Amino acid sequence: MDRREFLEKAGKASGALLLSSITGKALAGEMEQGAMELWNSGSFFQECVDVSSEAEGVIKARVDGLWGDYNTANLPEEFLEWNLSSRLDVLDNILGMMTGQGGAPPSLAGPHNAAMATRGAKRNDSILTINNAFKGMGLCPKREIIAEKIEYMRANVEGSMPAKINYLKDLYSTSDNFDLTKMVSLELYSTPTFETHTFINLMQEPVTSLVFLDSKSYEVRGIGQLVDTEDVSCGLYATQIVEYTNLAHSFFHGEFPRLFPGIVVHVLETFDNTPGTGRGVLVSD
Repeated sequence: MDRREFLEKAGKASGALLLSSITGKALAGEMEQGAMELWNSGSFFQECVDVSSEAEGVIKARVDGLWGDYNTANLPEEFLEWNLSSRLDVLDNILGMMTGQGGAPPSLAGPHNAAMATRGAKRNDSILTINNAFKGMGLCPKREIIAEKIEYMRANVEGSMPAKINYLKDLYSTSDNFDLTKMVSLELYSTPTFETHTFINLMQEPVTSLVFLDSKSYEVRGIGQLVDTEDVSCGLYATQIVEYTNLAHSFFHGEFPRLFPGIVVHVLETFDNTPGTGRGVLVSD
């Protein structure tokens, strides 16, 4: 299987999402927006989250109209063992497809896709504020190494897919590479003329719940920080996280026409939701 054939198969899900995005933009109107104006000259600023004490493990957030301090927590060891080993299995499977040694296109289950629940603000096409949407969710490199990872991906964006997969396998070989208080994603579809319900909710109420389903199931609860690509007030690390997440997206799926805003989930709690064994019990690190 050559690179083109592989990308056609492995990118089928992302291609469908991109198509739905284009269709959504074509149909976008007043119904696909919230009641409040959230944009200023094409940019946004999330007023309900303050990360000025993030490095000290504290996120300030306005929840239910009240500001409070929320202490972040590490993703627990059992979650990381499942997440990293599953990612490595997927990468090995993809590499096998490309080299003709077997394998199948990646499943939508597993550590990459999380159902992201949010609440707080109605979109004009709904009578309720609650929303749930699947997001590609990644781990976040430590602040000590993220600049190095950004530089590598910049320099090797045109490299071969096997080389990229081996780079990712090395990255996911140990949890020591990651800031265990964070998970990261991108807000792919929100624009001044089309707003996802996830975006509208997080701009109003930053609480979120991520649910991962596989042979194991975990729920990660936290504070969801939206970071605009033009926002420099959020600090160097947050801007690096947004750049890294965009590069990681393009590194695997191919170049995209613009940079997407970032979603940084600051972890507060993790629960084991595995049927029969976990039963929604809080897991500590």
